[in-house]
Amino acid sequence: MKPLDTDADPCVVGPFELLARLGEGGMGIAYVAHRIRLDGLSDELAAAYRLIESDDSAEDDESRLVVVKMIQPDLLDGEPQARERFGREIDAVRAVVGGRVPAVIAADPEAVDPWFAMDYIAGPSLQIMVKESGTFAVGPYAALGLALVDALRAIHGARLLHRDLKPRNVVLGPDGPVVLDFGLAVLSERQSSQALTRTGDRLGTRPYMPLEQLTDTKHVKEPADVYALGATLFFALTGRPPYPIVPLMTEPNWDGIDTAFMPLLAQILVPAPGRRPDLDAVETSLLALLAGADLTPDLAAEQLRALVAAAGLTPELPSGVLADRADPAVRELAQKAVDAGAAPDAPWAEGAAADLAVDDLGFYGIVDTDEMDRAAEVDDRADSPDAYPPTLVDPAPAQPVEPVPQPTPGDEAPPQPEPDNGPSPTSYRLAPPQPAKEPSPHAPQSPPPAAQNVASRLRKAYAHRGNL
Repeated sequence: MKPLDTDADPCVVGPFELLARLGEGGMGIAYVAHRIRLDGLSDELAAAYRLIESDDSAEDDESRLVVVKMIQPDLLDGEPQARERFGREIDAVRAVVGGRVPAVIAADPEAVDPWFAMDYIAGPSLQIMVKESGTFAVGPYAALGLALVDALRAIHGARLLHRDLKPRNVVLGPDGPVVLDFGLAVLSERQSSQALTRTGDRLGTRPYMPLEQLTDTKHVKEPADVYALGATLFFALTGRPPYPIVPLMTEPNWDGIDTAFMPLLAQILVPAPGRRPDLDAVETSLLALLAGADLTPDLAAEQLRALVAAAGLTPELPSGVLADRADPAVRELAQKAVDAGAAPDAPWAEGAAADLAVDDLGFYGIVDTDEMDRAAEVDDRADSPDAYPPTLVDPAPAQPVEPVPQPTPGDEAPPQPEPDNGPSPTSYRLAPPQPAKEPSPHAPQSPPPAAQNVASRLRKAYAHRGNL
């Protein structure tokens, strides 16, 4: 976890104040943040953010840490329906409810730099825990396995698949393991117009995926996630995946695995998906393993928590960061922006711009992803404790570049128009304050862009309802 770069990082994204960087990869960048409680946030803007209000009090909600993931916009802009499909995917992931998966709190796929926010889980990844502290004994191993079973039940119960379960995507939080990153989740009914993947795409992490996923990611089913669960448990015992590069038809190398763990792993790590146990059978085997060691699930979970606490690997917020409440100055600027009719991450809107000194403008500027280094995705064997995997979406095919006509000698080159990215309801790039224009009394008033986006989604949602 790193402090914000005040020359590049935004201060506010949607209704969230950013506190620190968590990680960056080829798909985007992730921050730890918390909600800014604002008065008068319009229903239209809240709908554009897909904002879910907390059941807690305002104070508790503001102290709740979240992760804001900003997706590189070029991953969604190269295909006409990509942003709409990304929005549907976020809404689908919201259906996953359980103690072993983080809740999605808000999202804005229509922003210039699209983003979504989810619960922050304070703890090391399983990858870092094993690499730094060593492999697991029976109790922590079984507690991990039971938590992964619960997480996959919640995901599959919402008719989703994860398809990238691995040690990097398991965080050992204060309440036990939590499964992250549904960037590769896909609706299990496999409607081609709904899913974010295409036949032939190979998404996921090869050392932890089954053979059928290596062949065709789109058509895998629940046994693929069960295999990944087994591969993750294999890592917890050995510090390595079952296969170093890709899954094979032969058995994995069982060196270093005690015979007590063999029956379950040998059933899961097989090439044929139909031969793998289901989640109920995995749970039964883990409970039997605990009974043989004279342990209960509660004792095993406590052993895992104690192991994680003793390791001291939980990332810490940078010193000086206000983790419990929003910065009063930031809250005031965001509130003034809302009062002026703008989104809260536009503090230079009318009524707030006067409070910004020139030196502050860079601090409130949004990340310019066109100028950011396009970091390659980190190899799974070179994980870092600060990594928080950005959501992976369907990359758009490269568009052909039109040649620029060259002027003939003696002619002046025609002026090239500036690119127009269009308006966005949130995550504005920095622009100098502009005086408000008086609307013409005869000019028709258009709804705000966010309202038009919400209305468009509602029209599409009801277009196929036969009872309307």
